[in-house]
Amino acid sequence: MKPSFRKLQAGRTGLFVFASLLFITITILVFVQHSQWPDDPVFAFISPYRNADFTRSMNFVTFYGNHDFLVPANLLLVILFFVRKNKGLAWFTLVTALSSLGLMSLIKNLVQRHRPVAPLVSGVTNYSFPSGHAFMSVAFYGLLIWLALTYYSKDKWKQRLLILFLLLLIFTIGFSRIYLRLHYTTDVVAGLCLGTMWLLILLTLAEIWLFRQKKRS
Repeated sequence: MKPSFRKLQAGRTGLFVFASLLFITITILVFVQHSQWPDDPVFAFISPYRNADFTRSMNFVTFYGNHDFLVPANLLLVILFFVRKNKGLAWFTLVTALSSLGLMSLIKNLVQRHRPVAPLVSGVTNYSFPSGHAFMSVAFYGLLIWLALTYYSKDKWKQRLLILFLLLLIFTIGFSRIYLRLHYTTDVVAGLCLGTMWLLILLTLAEIWLFRQKKRS
């Protein structure tokens, strides 16, 4: 096993452990202690900064974590991989998208936490925990980060800028859900944690399968 691979796996393990511990902490705060922290303090902090221009910006950003964007984006990525004769990545992208959607929906319906009152966007009626936008953004944009790390390594500066942009997009989408009062802060952080954990599990399983395939060939 190459040292660089060991380093990569150690980084993933650390990230998985951190996300798991943070998710457990949030779950205890919300469902065991019934605490309003940090949800109420964050809403109170954001409230003075709400205005029409900022709200328009947040509505624009939140679209990129919506199924109206992510469904065609995932399909386009799947088609692109099939066209480029990379069936493995095509199937992995499809499995990642569908399994993430299924897991997120299952947890929402099991937990059944209601959304914050007085949202800035009407018509959203499903449950609140975890944030689907946060979960699915990590699943899609996190996959793009993995692709950038794996296949786009010739120009390190472009690679780093792309990864930074994708990370900022994930966190900005998450913040937009809090700003628009469509989710509590704990919903968003839980979505980010669960999305990270699930993507890391899928990446590890995919790489184990690829390793076995290469070993057989």
